Amino acid sequence: MFTAAGTATEPLCPLCNSASGAIRYDYGKLKIIRCQGCGLWRTCPRLSPEELAAYYEKHYYSDALHASGKYEEWRDRNADVWRVNAQLVKRVSGSRFQVSGSGSGVVNLKPETRNLKPLELLDVGCGHGFFLEQCAALGMRARGIEVSAQAARYAAEELKLDVRQMPLDDLPAAEMYDVITLWGVLEHVPHPLRTMEQVRAHLRPGGVTWVMTPNTNALERFLKGAQYFNFLNQSHLTHFHRKTLKALLERAGFANVRRYIHWGGGTRRGLGAVAQYAARLLCLGTELRFVGEAGAAARS
Repeated sequence: MFTAAGTATEPLCPLCNSASGAIRYDYGKLKIIRCQGCGLWRTCPRLSPEELAAYYEKHYYSDALHASGKYEEWRDRNADVWRVNAQLVKRVSGSRFQVSGSGSGVVNLKPETRNLKPLELLDVGCGHGFFLEQCAALGMRARGIEVSAQAARYAAEELKLDVRQMPLDDLPAAEMYDVITLWGVLEHVPHPLRTMEQVRAHLRPGGVTWVMTPNTNALERFLKGAQYFNFLNQSHLTHFHRKTLKALLERAGFANVRRYIHWGGGTRRGLGAVAQYAARLLCLGTELRFVGEAGAAARS
């Protein structure tokens, strides 16, 4: 059993504020604990803010990584993931909005929806902008915010995307969107409930959020235990499974919260793709994708 001190490196549970948790995996300085109150997993103790900044520079965003060609390698390796994510948003969220473009980038809208304005999307924690690239190709009016100056500069200058370097806290209150996405972001933020409350505040009535995050109850975790990639990544602070992610989104004020199961998005083909889809159906895949609706009273 571990009792958190309620500090930056030993935070209380972000969902229920409980201090106590059972230690599931012990990495010495860092530990993965399961909250005794609500069952949410988190890294506690975790790296300090200064250590996290150094970790991000080493593994995610730096001039050295850029110069080595890593950004382009990641872009190419995960191109299908970003493409499928953009298509999902367009198909599921875009049915109530007009999506401009031509060819395969046009949504076939019902006659009563044709006069609506273009879908406006914000990608929070957009990283290098690879998802936004796919959104633009599909006719969406997509913008991004990113805390890393290096990543934001790459997206804006090299990919010519509408990306600003800023945390969600600094987003102007008047900025409202139809869709806000967080792909592989929620596990990184220190206060995930507050983050989702802020997301909801920037959604127009009827707007939706898409959240993708690693799945703590993935089959891979049961097979690999302490070697599961989600736990080895020291910048992953909160570890969700189906019930805890749904509970957090509902507590943040989202309605009609549901898990979205889809085919594809990755390099698997043939029987491998079938197995991937079956794992998603059983909620044993490595990722969770959830959709939540802001409702009619998103802002106070």
